[in-house]
Amino acid sequence: MESLPGGGSGEPFIAHTFENPPPAGRKGAPAGAAATAFTTQSFALTRSGDIKVRLVLVQLADKKATIPQAAAQAAITNSSNYWKTMSNGRLSMTVTKVESRTSKATSTQRYPDMMNTIAGELGWTPSTNTALVIFVSTPTLSDGAYGAGWSYPGLSGRVIMPLPATLTNSVLTHEFGHVLGLMHANSLQCGSGAQDVATNPDGTFADSSCSIREYGDSLDLMGISQRTQPAISSTLWAYGGFGRGDEIVDAGPLTGMKKFTLTAWAGTAASRAAKFTDPVSGETYFLELRLPVSYDTTEAVDLNSGVKIVQQLGAGSLILLPDSRPFAGYYNPRQTWQPGQTFTTHAGTRVSIDAITSTSASVTVESLLSIAGKAIDPVATATPALGSPTSTVTCGLRAGGCYRNFQGGSVHWTPGTGAVATVGAIGASWGALGYENGKLGYPTSGQSCGLTGGGCYQAFQGGTIHWSPASGAIATLGAIRTAWGATGYENGKLGYPLSNEICGLTGGGCYQTFQGGSIHWSPASGAFATWGATRATWASLGYEKGKLGYPSGTETCGLTSGGCYQTFQGGTIHWSPATGAVATWGGIRGAWANLGFENGKLGYPTAGEVCGLVQGGCSQAFQGGAVYYAPGVGAFATWDPIRKAWGTQGYENGKLAYPTTNATCGQDGSCDQSFQGGFIHWTAAAGAIATSGPIGTAWAALGSSRGQLGYPVASQVCGLVNGGCSQAFQGGAIHWSPATGAFATWGGIRTTWAGLGFEKGKLGYPAGKETCGLANGGCYQSFQGGTIHWSPAAGAFATWGAIRAAWGGLGYENGKLGYPVSNEICGLVNGGCYQAFQGGTIHWSPATGAFATWGGIRTTWAGLGFEKGNLGYPAGKETCGLINGGCYQSFQGGTIHWSPATGAFATSGPIRTTWGSLGYEKGRLGYPASAQNCDLVTGACSQRFQNGTITWSAAQGSVVLP
Repeated sequence: MESLPGGGSGEPFIAHTFENPPPAGRKGAPAGAAATAFTTQSFALTRSGDIKVRLVLVQLADKKATIPQAAAQAAITNSSNYWKTMSNGRLSMTVTKVESRTSKATSTQRYPDMMNTIAGELGWTPSTNTALVIFVSTPTLSDGAYGAGWSYPGLSGRVIMPLPATLTNSVLTHEFGHVLGLMHANSLQCGSGAQDVATNPDGTFADSSCSIREYGDSLDLMGISQRTQPAISSTLWAYGGFGRGDEIVDAGPLTGMKKFTLTAWAGTAASRAAKFTDPVSGETYFLELRLPVSYDTTEAVDLNSGVKIVQQLGAGSLILLPDSRPFAGYYNPRQTWQPGQTFTTHAGTRVSIDAITSTSASVTVESLLSIAGKAIDPVATATPALGSPTSTVTCGLRAGGCYRNFQGGSVHWTPGTGAVATVGAIGASWGALGYENGKLGYPTSGQSCGLTGGGCYQAFQGGTIHWSPASGAIATLGAIRTAWGATGYENGKLGYPLSNEICGLTGGGCYQTFQGGSIHWSPASGAFATWGATRATWASLGYEKGKLGYPSGTETCGLTSGGCYQTFQGGTIHWSPATGAVATWGGIRGAWANLGFENGKLGYPTAGEVCGLVQGGCSQAFQGGAVYYAPGVGAFATWDPIRKAWGTQGYENGKLAYPTTNATCGQDGSCDQSFQGGFIHWTAAAGAIATSGPIGTAWAALGSSRGQLGYPVASQVCGLVNGGCSQAFQGGAIHWSPATGAFATWGGIRTTWAGLGFEKGKLGYPAGKETCGLANGGCYQSFQGGTIHWSPAAGAFATWGAIRAAWGGLGYENGKLGYPVSNEICGLVNGGCYQAFQGGTIHWSPATGAFATWGGIRTTWAGLGFEKGNLGYPAGKETCGLINGGCYQSFQGGTIHWSPATGAFATSGPIRTTWGSLGYEKGRLGYPASAQNCDLVTGACSQRFQNGTITWSAAQGSVVLP
């Protein structure tokens, strides 16, 4: 079916069917299509004879109309005249029978069904030189078609037409062309605008933007030609055996150059058109001059007046346009070639339109063999090394190329590169890479010598080949060549290439070796050179397969101390005269970067990364220290003097384990660094000292160096009593034991504890941290054997044992005694001890235990000689709430009673016994009002009470006086 515009456009389309179809053209065939040769043979012998036409005017069952017989017959006569002219009078169409019928066919049927219904009713069958032409009573056929035809062998066919109208003559003449075995006149259409295009082995176009536009040739009756009836093209003329047979000059395979003179194709002159065969592709091209003559009068005007270039496409044709890009509308106004234009076949033959007059055109056709030969000859003459030719010029290479072999090499030519010779080792190297089909493509310049080391080079489309006596001839191309160029080509560090590019590396990479190193490339990294010590280190790490991967930058020098570095996908390699070339990557590299790379404290790396350390860690040595890494910890640097101190602790295998920060220094010049197990701190005065374990934790809890203790001033010392350890700090110390944990001591409390022998003394190890905020600004700290209390007024003193318990029973510092003002003092009479407090004392003896004394009672006891006097040690605590607000306290040798009215006086012996028998202070005597007085000579004693006196003598005993 012909795909021309349908209803409403004014351009109805026509359709045809071949019951025994002629051959289809191979060019542009769908992939896999079974196509014949590029130029097919004639469908039949020369067309001749009078075709007998049976004309039937058919009224459809559902639509009636007057069908003008005269118009129908006139259209057949018009067609007969056209084909008689095309065939030099051998063909004609004569109506032998006219009939009118009413059919069961309807206007709603598809036109093939409509034709089959009517033909069946007529009983028509095909026979040689016969045709059935049916006009039906509807203005258009189904799908807007304005005609359809069927063809059979023996110049037989049938045609169905709607009611006669303005386009009937052209359409019916077109349909008789199908009856004669002709297909459509098409055009090549390419999005690229290509003049001509090659085909793939399966017949599809090599240029994927190209396709065949059916009916695209409006300078041919078999194209979109309903308006007029232009002459059929020379291709269809030759295919159908039309004319006299002398109209087309056949130049055959054109290997040189030939000039043609063309006259109007619609005229009658002999040799008015020409055809030639491209010697490379084997395709045949027809050249014809379209002028406004005879049947071309209407169409061959403006840019459609000129030289038409057309190919046979099976039983049809394919016009090759100056611009094959899609055009708007249905009639292309630019179908012929004008003076000064040149058409080039896809295989390279050139058709030059030299001149066009009102009657003729001058055309020059030159084959690619001729064009290339003219270019190759002078190059061969100018290249003595080629010697004599050993072959003729051969074309058909990629990109329209040609070549000629010589004793010493070859000359290759393309329209884009011109003719260039290749000789010697460079030519052999190019050949080994596939000549023009390889990566290098065609040569673009001659060989140039005089390079360093006696070298030569030659440029190609895709790169160059360099040769030297030392390296041989090797190609460079693409990104690797660009990278080599950036180093100065053969004059740079790399020198000449030693091998061709080798690909298939990991990640799709390639590399090429040079005298001074190599260049590696990958899609992810680009192309970069490596050489010298940096390359050797990279090699030792496995090149691109190792941790570093591909190089990702060029080697950069001018670093501090004359160093250089090069980046890789996975890290860098740094080199200096002092350290050599060493790689860094990962977390260790990141830590080094944070410290300023080689410009920082660490300087250059001095050894590669070493792994397999404890906890899965790694380390790397640098000029100024090392960086350690462990999973979950990260990477941090250490350097002297902190690094040395860490080393004394066993590095990562010791108590401190891995560093968790870099060293941090303060304005005072001190530095500290955290580790998993503690810290190391350095000051100019004390050097670098580590803190670790529970002592380090306790120090950290106190604010580390910013806390009360300040910096450590000595290393941790262990082996103390009961397995303990201690460490001295600027402001104190921290002691640890398995039983107590780690606690700090400082200030007055620490001084007091020191005076008591530290952990070896009665207090043992501290068992709690110093706690302040007590009464009157005091503080205390617990120890294994007691506590030390401090206040601004009292200072720091320890309490322990029974005395501490007694003090505690009185409310500690919040009680009457207040803070201790002395440590416990022993060695008293009968093994006793005492301790002074702000408000009194506590005395202890093995016989009495510990009891406090204060106030008036204590003063009275003191006046009696304390524990050395008659009363001895206190045997109970002061008890108040007696009559008249009194208090008393028991001692070993008596008691001391106090009242506001009397003060404090002791009672003892027989007098106390007698007073007691009278009810003590509740009796008639009341409180004692004086001390007991005894006569040293007689031994008699007396004591005054509020309401009387008691005397005693050995002779009389106790006597109570009023």
